[in-house]
This record gives sequence, structure tokens and C-alpha cells, in this order.
Amino acid sequence: MLRILAVLAAIFICGPAFAQEPDPPTLEEFLSDLDFWSPELSPSGRYMSGVRRVEGEDFLVVLDLDDPAPTLDATNLGNFYIRWVDWISDDRLLVALTGYIDIRSGRPMSRQELRDWDEDSRTIPKPFSRLVSVERETGKTVAMFQEEKSLHRNFYLTSVTDMLPNDPNHILMPARLDGDLDLFKVNVTDGTVERIATGTKNTYAWYTDRNGEPAFRLNVNSRGTVIYIYAREDRKNGSTKWRKIRTVRLKSRQNDEAALDFQVLYPGPTETTYYVSARPDDEDKAGIYLYDFERDEIVETVRKHEEVDIEDGFFNTETQELVGVFYYDDRLVIEMDDPLIQSHLDGLNTYFGNEANVIPLDASEDGNRWLLKAVGPREPGSYHIYNLETAWATELGNQRKRLNDKTFGATDVITYTARDGLELRGYLTRPPMTEGAPPPPLVVMPHGGPEMRDMVTFDQDVQTLVARGYQVFQPNFRGSSGFGKAFADKGRRQWGRAMQTDVEDGFDHLVAEGLAEADRACIFGYSYGGYAAMAAATLTPEKYQCAIAAAGVSDLHAFLRRERREEGSNSEAYQYWVAHIGHPGRDKETIKAVSPVEHAGNLSRPLLILHGKDDGVVDYEQAERMEKALRKAGKFFRLVTLENSSHSYMPEEDELIYYTEIIAFLETYLPVN
Repeated sequence: MLRILAVLAAIFICGPAFAQEPDPPTLEEFLSDLDFWSPELSPSGRYMSGVRRVEGEDFLVVLDLDDPAPTLDATNLGNFYIRWVDWISDDRLLVALTGYIDIRSGRPMSRQELRDWDEDSRTIPKPFSRLVSVERETGKTVAMFQEEKSLHRNFYLTSVTDMLPNDPNHILMPARLDGDLDLFKVNVTDGTVERIATGTKNTYAWYTDRNGEPAFRLNVNSRGTVIYIYAREDRKNGSTKWRKIRTVRLKSRQNDEAALDFQVLYPGPTETTYYVSARPDDEDKAGIYLYDFERDEIVETVRKHEEVDIEDGFFNTETQELVGVFYYDDRLVIEMDDPLIQSHLDGLNTYFGNEANVIPLDASEDGNRWLLKAVGPREPGSYHIYNLETAWATELGNQRKRLNDKTFGATDVITYTARDGLELRGYLTRPPMTEGAPPPPLVVMPHGGPEMRDMVTFDQDVQTLVARGYQVFQPNFRGSSGFGKAFADKGRRQWGRAMQTDVEDGFDHLVAEGLAEADRACIFGYSYGGYAAMAAATLTPEKYQCAIAAAGVSDLHAFLRRERREEGSNSEAYQYWVAHIGHPGRDKETIKAVSPVEHAGNLSRPLLILHGKDDGVVDYEQAERMEKALRKAGKFFRLVTLENSSHSYMPEEDELIYYTEIIAFLETYLPVN
């Protein structure tokens, strides 16, 4: 134990030291487990907590930041994996744990049993999660929902709706005790619960007002692609009435941020108001507004930006006032109302060479001590404590120590003009290069969504390829989010058309500028990007030397039929795709003209298809349809099935297959040397 504590302390307090020019990371290093995560400041700012993984074991760590010679307090909580940590008070923490049981016997399984388990074993491991409170001084733990013994009905009980900062003995948690997701008041000292609001089987999240009373309930459809927002209509005599106020299509999956037309952010200054990110009908850009949920109307415009969508805000927990906002203008931009605070943030950006996004994660109650995260193209994620009085930053550690002494590619902003005159931006990430050397082979990587966007930050897909000598271009084609409604709407019914040529025009611009070579490029994308890759391979087959399509749509008609069958022809989810792709009846021929499956016979360059067997957003049938069409046409391709992957989740074994296949394919058909 002493040796482990020494290792913990060393990697917690010490930063990297470079004795020689660092090498790029290997694939194994990119895919290594996190070593440090979930850092949190206690309310006073005196204590710092987090999770360290050492030799496969998770430790809850606490550091006294006021101690001039701090010692690290590390606690192993048994055969559990620690997901996250938060503070209730300076004396008590909340810890989310994941363990495993054998579903045949109901017996908890040890870590060693899990490491030794294989498919031929007589046991069947099933993960379950629980929330416990931990006394800082004694290490005593108390499980929430103490009386709830059935793991079979409640495998996951770790969500917190409200920390109730004015009540140190209670928190609010959602839980399914009877099939519906209800809201409970939970005593953190003994784990007992009291039901305070009732949801439905489709409810997946709760939001409370400034007084800790239920304000919003979010329901989701069966596939996790559409959110239905219910607001409290009134609350009388212990009974709450609800009104459905919005239907919001998610960008791609349930755990993504919702589209910017309406997002619930933070309790407002009155009992019936909430700060929301919204885009009123007469506005092009999303801003932050004060919304009265019982009246169902916006009552105040709080913050807007003329050029980009505002993503979210920073709020004063005592006054419920907005104190700053952030948005993306290539990089993350933070604008704080307090000029002193802003000057410190500007100084921190300078400290990091104006390359990393400096993100305030937490602050002490007096505002003098900050917890920061720095992340950028050449910074995969490091944590820092910043003292406002001394203007001094102390590095706590990186998320993955195996990436500490590695080199990454730098990212440049590329502006270019589409063939119809539309101004566009993209990002070119390049490996270190010898002056005068020819440009490396290029991987063009259109993003998913398609109503999402790329930005200047650390991207594992990008840096994995850059580490192998490739340069990567990420275009924000029309239809991308973040640039306003008008820009996003320019992508309507432009699949395979203007959205596709925007990507091509970016590639052509790089060639014209001498940054890439026309005959040394491959296109690679995931989700919508996977469609774009297959469209390029079949609609403009000579444009790229090869194509890689992951989780992509190949048959637009089949995709629309599935949406209509599962969501209903009158659903907002189906109508969204009709508006963006086309009507399957009236636009039959135009949809057919841009469906890769219809043009499989045009394929003339190598194509790699990867698809998760459990994908519920772009179903696996899309890969099977393309496979059948390509086989019928006698074309060369490779299909890799990720047996245990969904659209948003890829287990370790599939992740290794995913990257190994992509790298091998590129090295074969687009070699660096």
C-alpha cells in the first residue's frame, strides 16, 4: 500500500518533464485507460478530490490544498470502479460506484473474477451502479436507497438532480422503483428516501427550480433520438400538473447535447423562471433567455451573439444570475461579466500559448481558488488549480499519464469559399514536418450529425491518424450547427449535393494552396460523415484514393422508411428527416440520386465499412444493404462488424478493432512513404 500511495502522490503532484524530443503516441497509449478523473473542489476550496487508477485499482483521493506540505489521502472502496466524485460539504463526499454481479446467482463479483472471466465461464457478469456518501475524515460510507435491495429492478442509481446546497443532509435523485422514473429526496447520512414527484416509464431526467421543487421533466422516445420537455404548470396541495412545451430532436443520440433550439440550463431568479438556451422563431442565432415555465413564455433576453450560437452560461449559485457565457468561434471563447475574472482567463489563455481551451470547472465559495481543465489539439486534458490572489497555476495531473510526454499535431484554421460563394471554415491538423518536405497524405474527415460542428480541440480520431504521419482536414460544411439557423438550413435537402461539394471544395482549396496533393487523399467519416464517405466513393469515385465509412447511411429511402415506421409519419423526428433529406414520395428520384447503395457499381477505389451490430440510430441493415449492392456489382470492399457496439458506445475490444482496421487500411491504400 505504501508503494501505491507513493505512485499516486507522484503522478498527482508532478507535471511532465521532457528529457528529449517526445514521440507521437502509439495506438495502445491512445486507448489506455484514464489515470485521473472527476476532480472537484470542496465548497470552501480547501480540499481537492478526484479518482486515480493505479495498477487496475480505483482510489478516491483527497488533497488538503491549504497544507504547505500536502499529503495525499487515498481510499480504495473495494471491488468497485469509481465513476465520479462530488462534494456535499467540506466533510462529506458523494461517490458514484460501478460493480458487477453474477446475474445467475446474484452474487457480487470481484475484480479478479472479472479479469479472469471469459465467455465459457459459468458466471454472467452484469454491471450495476450505486451512489454512496463518504465521510472525509473517517472514510465511513453510506449507500443511497438503503432499503432498495433489488439490483434486478434498479441497476443504475447514480444520477443527482439537485445537490440542495442549503440542505447538507439531503440530495434529490431520480430512480425507477416501480418502472417509472420518479424523483426522490434522499438522506445522505442514512440513505433513506422520500418520493416527491412521479414521472413515467419514458422519463429520463428531472430539473428543479431555485427552491429544489420539480420544474421540468424530460421524456425520451424508445430510440433515444427525441426529447419531450414537460414543464410544471402548477403545484398545489402536493400535486403537480405538467404541460408538454417542446419536442427536441437530439443531434444523434440521447447523451448528446440537444439541438440548440431549446435547452434547459439553470434555475432563474424567481420560482417559476429558468435560464434556457433557445432560438426564438424570429432569431437566427441561439442565445440565453429567461423562460417562465408555468406561463410557457420567454420573459427576458439575457444574452445574444451576432455571429455564433451561444452554447451555455456560467451562473452565480447564490443569486441565480448569469455571470458569463461561452461559445465556439473556432476555439472555445469565454466571456465573463466581471472584468477582473475575464483578465485572469485571458492571462491563462496566454499561459497556455493560446492553443488550449481553458475551462473553469469549479471554484471555491469565495471565488479565490479555481479548478481548471486545459484541452486543445496538443493538450489531451490536464487539470490545474489556479489562485486568483497570486495569479499562479499548479498542475495537478493529466487524464492519461501515458500521453504526458508525447507530441501531437498542431491545428490551423482554414477559410475557403464554396463554389457558390459561401464562406466556410475548417481545421487542418498536421504532424511535425521538415521544412520544404512535400505535404503528408491527407484524410478528409467530415463530421457527423450532420447538424453538429468541428472546432479546435483535442480529437482522438484526428490525433491517432496524425501520429501515423497523416494530416487531417475537418470541414464545417453548410448544415453544420453553431453558426446560426440560416447556415444550418442551407444544408436542407443537400445530402450528396452542396453539403458534399463543400467538403470537396475544402479539399480542392488545400491542393491549390500547396497544403495537400490531389492524388494522396482519403475520406473518412462517422454517422453522417460515414454517409459522406460512401457518397464520395460512389458519386465522385475518382476524387479520393480510398474511403472509410463508419456507422453511415447507405440507403436514404430505407433510412426514411425506418424513421416513419418507428416514429410515425406525423412525428417531429420523421418530419425533421423529410425536411433535411427529402420526401420519399415526391422526391423519390432525387433521393435515389444521392443514395450510395444505388450507385455501388461506380465504386473504383478501396472502401472500408465499419458498423456496430447494436446501432439503434443508423441500423446495421444500412451496412448490409451496401454490402449486398457491392457484392452484386462485383466491387472490392471490406465490411467490419463491431459486434458489441451501438451508435454512441464502443467497448474496448471493438474500439481496438475499429482503430486497427482503419490504420491498416490507410497504410495499405494511402501509405505515408
